[in-house]
Amino acid sequence: MASFTFPPAFPIVGLPIVAAMALNGYQSHNVMKARKEAGVKYPTLYVTEAEANADPKKLKFNCAQRAHGNTLENIPYVLALFGYLSLFHPKLASIFFTHWIIGRFSYTAGYSGGNPSNRVSPSLPFPPTTA
Repeated sequence: MASFTFPPAFPIVGLPIVAAMALNGYQSHNVMKARKEAGVKYPTLYVTEAEANADPKKLKFNCAQRAHGNTLENIPYVLALFGYLSLFHPKLASIFFTHWIIGRFSYTAGYSGGNPSNRVSPSLPFPPTTA
């Protein structure tokens, strides 16, 4: 019967997982703050395009909601790949996952400013946000 032992550096994989939880908290906070400022009531997920064009606060809400939603759509795949790679190369997997998380913080900061074109920026970790 074959056996598997974890690499000695395996405990390091907990650090980027905690960072991913911090990312989720940061994004959730952005959405809640933008929702309150824009006066968008639950359970409205997004405001209409006409409302967003008429009110910059509502556009900012839509952008914050989309940044968070995009992360939630992609993180299952990233976590699955991270989990698999961390079994063999925990340090490398942790570095790559941490890099992805920093990129998501930057993406969120840029997108949540209300200008969707700021979501992709070559500057890291945080591009300037304009509202």
